[in-house]
Parts: sequence; C-alpha cells; structure tokens
Amino acid sequence: MGSLLSVGGLFGVSGLGTGRTAAADHTDTEPDEVVHLDYDDYGSWDDVYRMSNGESDNISFVSDPIRSGETAIQLRVQEGAHWGVSTHYDFEDGLLELDGRVHFALNTDWEMETENHCRIWNCAMGLGEASAGGGVPDGTNGWSNRLYVTTRDTSPEGPFHLMSYTYHMDQNQDHDFILDGEEYAVQQPAIVPGQWYEFEYYVRVNTIDDGTANSDGVVQYWLDGDLIYDRQDLRFTDDLDDNIIDSSGPVGYYGGRYVAPQNLYAYYDDHSMALDGRFEDAREDPEESDETTDPEESEQQVEIELPDGIDLPGEVDLPDGTE
Repeated sequence: MGSLLSVGGLFGVSGLGTGRTAAADHTDTEPDEVVHLDYDDYGSWDDVYRMSNGESDNISFVSDPIRSGETAIQLRVQEGAHWGVSTHYDFEDGLLELDGRVHFALNTDWEMETENHCRIWNCAMGLGEASAGGGVPDGTNGWSNRLYVTTRDTSPEGPFHLMSYTYHMDQNQDHDFILDGEEYAVQQPAIVPGQWYEFEYYVRVNTIDDGTANSDGVVQYWLDGDLIYDRQDLRFTDDLDDNIIDSSGPVGYYGGRYVAPQNLYAYYDDHSMALDGRFEDAREDPEESDETTDPEESEQQVEIELPDGIDLPGEVDLPDGTE
C-alpha cells in the first residue's frame, strides 16, 4: 500500500461557503465532554477505533496526505469487494445526542459506476441486529445513521453527491439523497476527489412519552460550515437506557448488489465529538451569507506580492488550452 500513499500534494482545502449555519431549533445543551482525537498521539488506528467488519489490512495511519499534524487515517475498499472496514469509537454508557466533526477526502482518482453508493462514515449507531444488514428496528434492537458518497445524478468520475442512510423504527434502509428538490436536503454539495472537507454531523435520539417513541429524532449534516441536510422526524428508540447512541467512526463499504470497480481510498483527520451536547460554536447564530460558492472555485486563494512599481495588466490573453 505504501506506493499508493503519496498523493498529498494533489489535495487542497475547500468548502461550500463561509459561516456555520445551524438549524433553527437545535438544542443549546452543554456537552458532558468534548473529545478531540489527535491521531498523532496514537501508535495505531486500533488504539482509537474498534473494528466490527471488514479487514484490518484496509485501514492504516499514514503521513501523506494529511489535513493537520503528522498523521491521518487511510481507509481502502479493494477492487471487486464490498468491505473495506467498519470502525467504532465506542461510548460506554451510550449518548442521547452526539455532535461530531471530521475532515475527510477521497483520493484523486476515486471513480464509481453509475448509480452506485459507498459508505464513508458511521455517524451514529445504536448497536444491535437492526443497525445494519437489512435489520428492522423495533425500538429495542439497534438502529443507525451513515453517510455515503453516491453517483446519483452525477458522473462516475465525480464530483460526487452525498446520501444519508438510516435504519429507524418506521423504515429500515431509508436513504435520503442530498440533492436539490429532495425533502430533507438544504443544499446540494459536490464532493471533488482530492479535496479535504469538514463534515459535521449531529444526531439526537427521539423523546418518549408514555412508553411511545415520538417522531422528533434529529439528524443534521454540515459541510464546511454550511447546513446541507436537516431531518427532525425520526423514531430511533423506545428504550432510552439500552438503545441509544453507542458508537461513531470511519467506514468503507461499497454497494450491496455491486462491488468496487477499482481500489478506492478515503482519508480522515481531525475527528472531534461533543458528547450529550453541542460544540460551543454551534450554539452561536452565524451571520448568513447571500453568496453561493461554486465548489470548483472554493480552493484556497494565494496572494502574489509584486515588486514596487510593477502592476498586473487588467487583462491577459493566454494561449489556447491554457487556464
């Protein structure tokens, strides 16, 4: 795998826009704890996460590409396979709400077949037989919410779209494409291979009245600070002691009816979580911008300092084919 790691120079920080936009009725709960997972502090990925499915050879610490520090996680799904690996940061006593942030990037030559999906993050899981694999949640036996990249309404070479996939009491395998016109989509992001993105996910389990689960469970996503997905009508559980949020972490799983067309690599860095509450800056209402940023124009800007007395011309004619 070592020969496939040197792609850091092709990565760049990107985003949808500016400002962290929160949903109107999010809670302002002070978290019990904020966990920052600095991968530089660990000797191996399995000092941070537990593996439940896949092969351990498909995940490793790497020094290139990285988002910050000296270490990131590389996760591979091999050509012709479904599983890369599924990992979990476990919450011993379970949580009622989880606010998480992680930077992720797809390798520069990431490519999928038409109408294919690949899971890249376990946002929140109530572990049990109904949390995956076609299980049917009944309020006591597990549930889950996961993030996917997809080629729905885009090309196999990308930029790719995102999908939220949820096992809940009212419908197992409920997939919400984060596309313009979809019910819970706030805006439609485009994921460009070779660029880092900050993904934030907030999951809050539903309340219960008289033993009955209310339809008020929440899943919200932000990409680089912009709210992209907002769903607040979910029923995950009718047991707030033993069927709540048990884990979260990186995952790679391709398809279901189809397998990966080539080796695919995803990278993760800067994973932080606010446990049973929100990050402090998520409680502040940001100034909303009326401007929309094209993802292809969202790379870092570089200022060029010229010697005194020299100005750039107002317009330059470039040779054909030069950008």
